[in-house]
Amino acid sequence: MNYKFIIKNGIRKGAICGLLSVITSFSAQLHAITAHRNLLYLQQQPRVVDIRGTIFSNDDEPVVGATIQVKGKNIQAQSDAEGQFSLQIDQLGETLVISYVGYETQEIEVTTVEPLQIRLKPSGVLDEVVVVGYGVVKKRDLTGAVASVKSEEIMRTPTANVMDALQGKVSGMDIMKSSGRAGANVNVALRGSRSIYGDNNPLYIIDGIPGDFSRLNPSDIASIDVLKDASSTAIYGSAGSNGVVIITTKQGKAGKTVVDFDSYFGYNGFPKYPHGMTGDAYLNLKREAYRTQNGNYPEFLNNIFKNPAHLEAYEQGKWVDWVDQVLRDGIQQNYSLAVNGGTEKTNAYLSLNFNDEQGMIKIDRFKKYAVRTNVDHKISSVFKLGTNLQLTHTDNDQAAQNIFGNALTFLPLGDAFDAQGNIQHIPVDGVTNPLSDQIKDQYVNNTLNTYFSGNGFVDITPMEGLSFRSIFGAILGSSRTGRYFGTQSIANPEAGFRVPAAVIINDRNYDYRWENILTYAFDIQDDHHFTVTGVTSWAKNQAEQAYAGASGFDLDSYSFHNLSAGTNPIIRSSYIRSQSMSYVGRFNYNYQGKYLFSLSSRWDGVSRLSQGNQWDVFPAGAFAWRISDEKFFMPLQAAVSDLKLRVGYGITGNSGGVGAYGTQAGGFNAPRPVGFGDTPAPAFILNQQLANNALGWEKSYTTNIGLDASFLNQRINLTVDWYNADTKDLLYLRDMPASLGGSWGAPFKMWQNVGATVNRGLEILLTTKNIERDNFSWETTVTFAANRERIVTLPGNKDLISTGLFLGHPIKTFFDYKYLGIWQLEEEEEAARYNSLPGDIKLATDGTFREDGTHAYGANDKMILGSAVPDWTGGLQNNLRYKNWDASIFFTARWGQMVSSNLITRYNPTTADGNSPDDSDYWTPENPGAYLPRPGLHATASGYIGFESLKYVDGSYFKIRNITLGYTLPESIAKRAAMQRFRIYATANNGFIWTKSDLLKYQDPESNGSDNFPLTKQFVVGLNVTF
Repeated sequence: MNYKFIIKNGIRKGAICGLLSVITSFSAQLHAITAHRNLLYLQQQPRVVDIRGTIFSNDDEPVVGATIQVKGKNIQAQSDAEGQFSLQIDQLGETLVISYVGYETQEIEVTTVEPLQIRLKPSGVLDEVVVVGYGVVKKRDLTGAVASVKSEEIMRTPTANVMDALQGKVSGMDIMKSSGRAGANVNVALRGSRSIYGDNNPLYIIDGIPGDFSRLNPSDIASIDVLKDASSTAIYGSAGSNGVVIITTKQGKAGKTVVDFDSYFGYNGFPKYPHGMTGDAYLNLKREAYRTQNGNYPEFLNNIFKNPAHLEAYEQGKWVDWVDQVLRDGIQQNYSLAVNGGTEKTNAYLSLNFNDEQGMIKIDRFKKYAVRTNVDHKISSVFKLGTNLQLTHTDNDQAAQNIFGNALTFLPLGDAFDAQGNIQHIPVDGVTNPLSDQIKDQYVNNTLNTYFSGNGFVDITPMEGLSFRSIFGAILGSSRTGRYFGTQSIANPEAGFRVPAAVIINDRNYDYRWENILTYAFDIQDDHHFTVTGVTSWAKNQAEQAYAGASGFDLDSYSFHNLSAGTNPIIRSSYIRSQSMSYVGRFNYNYQGKYLFSLSSRWDGVSRLSQGNQWDVFPAGAFAWRISDEKFFMPLQAAVSDLKLRVGYGITGNSGGVGAYGTQAGGFNAPRPVGFGDTPAPAFILNQQLANNALGWEKSYTTNIGLDASFLNQRINLTVDWYNADTKDLLYLRDMPASLGGSWGAPFKMWQNVGATVNRGLEILLTTKNIERDNFSWETTVTFAANRERIVTLPGNKDLISTGLFLGHPIKTFFDYKYLGIWQLEEEEEAARYNSLPGDIKLATDGTFREDGTHAYGANDKMILGSAVPDWTGGLQNNLRYKNWDASIFFTARWGQMVSSNLITRYNPTTADGNSPDDSDYWTPENPGAYLPRPGLHATASGYIGFESLKYVDGSYFKIRNITLGYTLPESIAKRAAMQRFRIYATANNGFIWTKSDLLKYQDPESNGSDNFPLTKQFVVGLNVTF
């Protein structure tokens, strides 16, 4: 301030001082007020705190992609490739919620700004994530009957077929491998058979799209979830009527690149299969047959060997064990390489697989080449793109089906090979060599198949809780089958041709599917949790086939590659197409995790059914009550950790079995004119199948009641399910009355909705952690299932004997003569009343006699004998770990079913020179306790009434399915070789089989009595390496 200026203008010094004092005082007060306001402002501003940390797994590996969220606030982050994260919180004292799939969700209070070190614990059984229809859910929140199998369980069984690895591990899923062919598939039934002529196979969903499980590499699979009850499967409508198997393959994970190499080499051998008789065993059988017919043993061997060449071969000791000549040791090798990695935005998984299985027969082999890639990319917090691609190529050579039967029954004499080691087509006069198909260029049956399955998806998450996925998938299949039958081949030639003959069959399949899934999950307060899902699903399926064949080839070396060189060509082709459209709605409600509700409905429309009946609705509902969360249950929680009751009901449909044009009629011009008197005229022939404009859905109405319980802090886990499925309006291919005429001499047929079945059963799953210590652990899993199925109604409400269907019995029921034993010498007089002799088969009868007091065995004596459906099935798995050693042993059992053993009836009771199995125990006066009848009583087996009764036996068995012993290198040693993990193991499959019936001592009952391509034992060594 210019004080001089003020003084000059006459302002007195005292006034100036007073003014300065006021100004100074005011300034001080203003400064104080401003400072106070600034202080208040600073106090009102939030204190932003930077928090950093690292997420580790229980084995100290960084966890990539874990979610870290501030509790109660919309602040979150994800761990990066090194497991690290950072975020800002308002103040110390906030709580972080850390979650990651497969691990327990943890809550941590932040009390310091120092970097956090967080280790996640593997989730308990109840926190495991289970894949259900169009979504995922924690196991604790399941309302339906769902079983889960993880990757490590699948990999315990070295096999190229993933479903083979599930045998006995899912209660209620009956898996049978009935053939020992190279590359043979398995038969799968879930909770029994419901449909007579419809489809009884489960639906297989692979990464969200229906697919073929046999094309997959088991090493690529992350988990398999089996949906068993209608409340779970109804969301798939008609496709899920027989259960749904959801297969999830491994996906890329952010973080450092991980390389996995899995390989095994296996020896397949020691089949449970009899050999043919040779030497004295064969001679004694034929001597006994001669004695039966003539009253005494033959004086000269030419009475047995009536062909001089056979006698000469016998005298020269040229016995041949044809089964031994046919069989060889099978070899299987498998190599799988997988690369997994990614960044925070892009993840990728790539795998390559080669599997080579050389069967028990020289010309039986299966090779599979497969590549799979799964890629997903996060464009932003809203958009995510991804694709799953599978390409599989197989090369399969198949030996003829009759080779084992021929080896077992052909005359065991002659020269199988010439002096140069070449196969002799005629080893002895009048006999064909069972090995003839292996003569160069004489038999070929080769199939090349290329299978592509791919889908692309886009995920949109515009806001918390709301997600939309659109996924389009395609399956493209191409197959070429070429067959050639030379003049020396003993395989049954292609129908309609005379050898030499060749055929080529080309198949093309195109399956497309587009699905859109909208899901909205929201909470009201903290207690009410809702999830609403809507789905649209469109599918189109198309198949084409071109068939060409010819005969009369001059050169075998052409094989099937030059059809124009043949004569009498036959060419035909076919084309089918079908479509379906579906709309799905589902509503889930969860109150405090205690009361769980699920309601769904699916509207399905398919083109194969009749107009007016193509659309139908399939509703389902389920309720679950977690009893253990109730206050009154608190005193029991020390012993019973969790207890949940589930009740579900649903309706599913089935349109499978009916062809794409199964409700339509058709016909064709006759290949030759029809004569009317002396005048030929063209003719039109109707197809055997008539039209039905009223054919609708086959429907199953299923109730499921389940109980889930955990004991002793989840050391013991128990799941029990009871179910009842009533299937009505069965899809039945019915024979029409003969009065309507027929097609080519056969009666007309028509698809109709007639008949009903019922399936009722009990399933139990028990898992226990017997011992759990740092250096030793022992876990046990027990599965048990009992299923009762029966036919309730049939056309005319009566048994249909000609088609083998009987009211009150399962679909797979045996109806034939009943074996009671063998007539003995002291029963000769009684046996005569039945036109039989001692040594003949004694059969049960209807109890009627003719006026003369005799009874002639006939069709009226046939009766229901049993069923191929077991009373129960079970599995017992024990997994043990001691330090770096691991071991497992797996038992399976299938009990109460009957098998029709064709091997037993390979016994030849005649005087002909055909052979018999070397375990044939036949009746003689000196061996009255034998099972088989006396040889020589009948000229042929085909005309022997009751001979077929011999083959029906109790097929119950117990099997050690798998034993494995493995060793993992210590981590410190593995890392020196730049490996994260190195494990070597040895496995024995089908190592031991115990059968209830002694008649099956040379058979594996799992093959259901087949006399071709027996199952073998397998011994495998393998390794698992991770880099």
